[in-house]
Amino acid sequence: MNKFALFPVAIALAAASFAFADTPTEPPKMTFRDVKAEPQMSAMADKVTPYRFEDFVLVIIKDTVLCGQKATNASFAIKGNQIALHYELTPAPPGATTKCTLASEFKLENVPHRDLTVSFSDGTEAATVASMQKCPNYNPKTDDVWQCLVPATKATSY
Repeated sequence: MNKFALFPVAIALAAASFAFADTPTEPPKMTFRDVKAEPQMSAMADKVTPYRFEDFVLVIIKDTVLCGQKATNASFAIKGNQIALHYELTPAPPGATTKCTLASEFKLENVPHRDLTVSFSDGTEAATVASMQKCPNYNPKTDDVWQCLVPATKATSY
């Protein structure tokens, strides 16, 4: 039998098994990465930008900190319909008064399939909450909302 004739069959089987993988089989896990803080050019509010594809959620955080502070002890929790993200900040260097933007990313895998909002707090201020909406320019082949979610247009602080 020709190897190329088997290729479409393999793709069809992979797609079918992928379609039935509705629920994550492992507990959620997180990978955290932060990027060097850069001085701010203008005043900027904290920004939480979540993206979702299937059971994977990537949240990009832009946090206003004092230059020289770093993110430590990153953590997450899934409580009801909310993903709560948190990290602690190291103390600011003596005499630091310049504000910087600290960019970081929380990569979450095996996230349960349900409507979720994302909140972030660095412990020094109120949490910023972002909701997500279905991708406006993406037409999945099913009504599975988990195929693609993007940030809603507005985040709020509590």
